[in-house]
Amino acid sequence: MAFHVRHPVWISTTPGQAAWAFATLFFVESIARASVATVFPLHAYDLFGSKESVSLAYTSVALGALALSFTIPFMIRALSRRWSYTIGCVSIAACGVFLATDTGTGQIAAMFARTFGAATLNITLNLYIMDYIRKSDLVHSEPLRYAVSTLAWMLTPLAGVWLYQHYGVWAVGLVPPVFACILLVVFWYLRLAEKGPIRPAKTLPPSPFASVGRFVSQPRMRLAWMIAFARSAFWVSFFVYVPILMVEGNLGPLAGGIAIAAGNAMLFNNLLVTGWARRHSLRLMITLAFAGAAALTVATGIAGTAHPVAAGVLIVAASFFVAMLDGLGPIPFLRAVRAHERAQMTTIYRTYLDASELIPPFVYIFAFMLFGFSGAFWVLAALLAVTGVLSWFFLPKRM
Repeated sequence: MAFHVRHPVWISTTPGQAAWAFATLFFVESIARASVATVFPLHAYDLFGSKESVSLAYTSVALGALALSFTIPFMIRALSRRWSYTIGCVSIAACGVFLATDTGTGQIAAMFARTFGAATLNITLNLYIMDYIRKSDLVHSEPLRYAVSTLAWMLTPLAGVWLYQHYGVWAVGLVPPVFACILLVVFWYLRLAEKGPIRPAKTLPPSPFASVGRFVSQPRMRLAWMIAFARSAFWVSFFVYVPILMVEGNLGPLAGGIAIAAGNAMLFNNLLVTGWARRHSLRLMITLAFAGAAALTVATGIAGTAHPVAAGVLIVAASFFVAMLDGLGPIPFLRAVRAHERAQMTTIYRTYLDASELIPPFVYIFAFMLFGFSGAFWVLAALLAVTGVLSWFFLPKRM
C-alpha cells in the first residue's frame, strides 16, 4: 500500500523530533479526553444521586473495558497499528455523542467508549514510542510528553464544567468529536511507519492471556505495573471524587473544576523531573513522590467535607507529587520490556488503567460505609505508601 512506502514526517531524523511528535499527539488526545473528565462524575452524580452509585457505575464500566481490552492485540494484528489508532479516535468521538443524549444509558456508554478509546490509543502509541525512542532517551521524552499535555489537562476540564453549567451536557459532548477528528488528521499526517513486531496478519495471534504468566514471572514488570496502577488510582480518585467532595462540601461544581485544573497544572513539573531524576536517580524520585503524595492524601481525608477548602488545597498539593510519577512512572516498564515481547507485554501492562478504574471505586463503596467520605482518601493513601516502599526496595539502584 502507498502508506507503507511514504516516509514519516517530523520523526525521520532525531529522537528529539520523535519526542515532540508524540507529545503533539498526546496533547490533542488529552484535550479530547480531558473535556469530559470532570463532567462525567458530576453528570453521573446528578443522574444517579449518590457517590456510591457513581462508584458502582465506574466499577461496572471498568470491568467491561478490562475484558474488552484483551481484544486489542487481535485488532492491531488484523488491522495494523494505524487503523487501530483510528478506531481509538472514533471511540473517543463516540463518547461525546453518547454523553450528549443526557440519559443514564448514554452516560454509561460514553464512559465505556472513552475508556476503550483511551486503551486503544495508549497501546498503539506506546508501541510507536518504543520503536522511535531509544531507552536512554525515555527519561527525556516521557516527561516532555506529559508536560506538553499539561495545558490541556489544566484548562479543558474547567472549560467542560463551565459548558455543562451554562449550556448543558450537549455542549460538552461536542468537544470530544471535534478534537478526535483533529487527532486523526495529525496522526495520518505523521505517517508513522509499522516498524515493530506487530504487523497485519491473516492468522489470529495467540491469546493474550497466554502472556500473563510471562508478565507476572518478571519482577520488574510486576513492579512497573504496580507503580502505574497506584498513580492511575490517584488520578481516577482525583477526577471522580474531588468534584463530588466540592459539591458535598457546599462549594459547588465550579469549585471542583478549579481544583481539577489546579491539580493538572502540577504536570508542568515534568519540565523539571528529567534533571531531578538524572541528579538523584529514578528510584529515589519515584519513592519520594509516592511518600509525599501519601502524606498529603491522608491529610485530605482528615479535612474531608467539613473543611472542603483545606481538603481541596491538600489534594492539589498531593497531585504535585503524582504528576512527577506521570513522567517518570512509565520508564521502569519501557526499559524492562524486551523488543520481541512489546505487543503482549504492553497489552498486559496497560491493564493498570482498567484496574485503577475498577478496584478503587469498588473498595471505596465499603470505605464510605465505614469512614464516610474520608475513607476513600485514606485507602488511597495506603496504596500510595505501600507502592513507595516497594519502589525503594525493588527498583534497581542504577535506575
